Amino acid sequence: MTSKEHFNQEDLRTSPSPIAPDPDFLDHIDDWLEYLVKLVEMTDDPITRAKYERQIKYVLRFRSGANCNVAHNNTLAKYYTEAAESTDDASDSKPAGTARATDRKTKVGAELAELGLHDSMAIHATAPVQECYLADTYAYSQIQKALACEDIFFLQGPPGTGKTTAIVEIILQTLRSKPEARILISSETHVAVDNALDRLTTHLSASDMSMVMRYPRFTVATLENPAATEVQAFDRADAVWRDAWEKAPELTGRLWQKLDRGRTNSDGSLDLPRWLVRNLADRHQIIGVTCNQVDHLIDKDSDMFDLAIVDECSKATLPEWLMALTVARKCVLVGDHKQLPPTFCKEESSALSALDKAQEKLIRGGVIERVFENFPGHMKGTLLKQYRMLPEIGKFISKHFYNNSLAHSRTEGNGLFEHFAWLTYDSKGYFVPPERKNEEEKTLINQREIQIIVDRLKTMCEQIGEAKAAVTANAAAGGGDAAKSGDVMLNESTPTPEGEESKPYFSDSKRLSVAVITPYRAQCRQLKLALGKLDFREHLTIEVDTVDAFQGRQADVVFFSFVRTVGPATFYADDRRMNVAISRARDCVYLVGSIDYIRSKRLPALTALVGRPVISRVGC
Repeated sequence: MTSKEHFNQEDLRTSPSPIAPDPDFLDHIDDWLEYLVKLVEMTDDPITRAKYERQIKYVLRFRSGANCNVAHNNTLAKYYTEAAESTDDASDSKPAGTARATDRKTKVGAELAELGLHDSMAIHATAPVQECYLADTYAYSQIQKALACEDIFFLQGPPGTGKTTAIVEIILQTLRSKPEARILISSETHVAVDNALDRLTTHLSASDMSMVMRYPRFTVATLENPAATEVQAFDRADAVWRDAWEKAPELTGRLWQKLDRGRTNSDGSLDLPRWLVRNLADRHQIIGVTCNQVDHLIDKDSDMFDLAIVDECSKATLPEWLMALTVARKCVLVGDHKQLPPTFCKEESSALSALDKAQEKLIRGGVIERVFENFPGHMKGTLLKQYRMLPEIGKFISKHFYNNSLAHSRTEGNGLFEHFAWLTYDSKGYFVPPERKNEEEKTLINQREIQIIVDRLKTMCEQIGEAKAAVTANAAAGGGDAAKSGDVMLNESTPTPEGEESKPYFSDSKRLSVAVITPYRAQCRQLKLALGKLDFREHLTIEVDTVDAFQGRQADVVFFSFVRTVGPATFYADDRRMNVAISRARDCVYLVGSIDYIRSKRLPALTALVGRPVISRVGC
């Protein structure tokens, strides 16, 4: 399964060892194939084994050049091992230069189009579809580059810079230029697919919605566009059966009895049969599906996609994003290599450890950062204005993870909770994990931090309740228009910038979103248990999760529980995870941990965090 030569150990002892060349992209692919074969051999679960076998199928397809566009193979192979020449990068500095560089790259595509073999996928868009890009002209220039690229483009989206909005603009521009284009929206996570497809449907008419399908269904609890539920594959399948029944009830009844109707899962849910999924996919122009489920839609007779967009590509493994790229003529990879890399479960890590260290390092590291750094300027772009975080949080993220390159849009928050500060405690003599001989007993649970979080949430609820009560009293006494409307004004201690009026933030139905995140699953479970016993629903909506699971989401207020008070700071040493942990917040970050322990680690990002103010210190 690998192209590498295997040497006899005796030969290695008796002859000089040649200097091994740096691995190329084919070597990397072969490492992945070797790894996936090991996973198939180790896995007992048939569903998991089928997933790995699908990945092998698509990696082999790509390796042999049987994918939709062989230019992808050549491009990735080239920029895996070498950086773009300065003449290519220089084209990024001026729009005219970008156009010329793109023209050079798309010459073959244009010639083929003239011969009627296929249309060029390069689009030269002049005006944005979404009004937000009338103001953010730089972001739109990056989208223009993505549209003008013929084969493959990488769009980096740091936290809060509007990746989903950019994805929607690329799709709308493609449909404007090529109304018949087939488009695949994919990601390693269901949430990213949900968000992109949900946002897209807000721009589509009722008739246009008929060309969209989400397979198998939306997973997020709340959609921006409630009408988007009609594009779910199950709803589409029901419509097909109903239509068939109305036209030919007897035949439809016989088919219903004879044809495979899908698999019933252990939780009682039903999976659509593959024959029906592929039939539905052929009927729809825009499809949202995770990378690992792309194969459910495709058979030998299926039309390929004109454009594939892979969101959160930096968090996907090579086989995952290759599955989407393989079935499309053009691919836009959207992600951020400064955020979380792919994660590997215990079984996958065990299989990795069976490889040599160099292979393991390459597989864990992935290729996204490497190819982004090496791509020429006209094949990559970065969104540089963030719309999520208040400036104090945003500037920290920009300085420590993006070389001070990010601009900041928001200036006003919720008014009550806009801290970026510590809730700390005296950890002297308090060991987490506990110092025991049995390693299995070293559970990463910190009850002090859980109690600090609970106490702070109670205080927050009290403050919001007091603010609401004050407004109600003001309204009863004949207060101003804002009070009459039922809005809750910010408390009197909230400073108001000169020349601006104090604006209401909370209303009777308004609830603050809170994320409680932590590196460790054991702490996550204990936090859920503790918060599950309390009722904060009147004023707060609270989510508890690990940092890795929370990428791609946001909240008004973030609590980050560090947990450890002793031992190595392996997790915190990874800037990418610290970037994600802090950048989930819109208005407020509470750093819950032992500031003394964090100070002792002497890591750049942690040293900067230690400099944040301390709101409270328990146990002093």
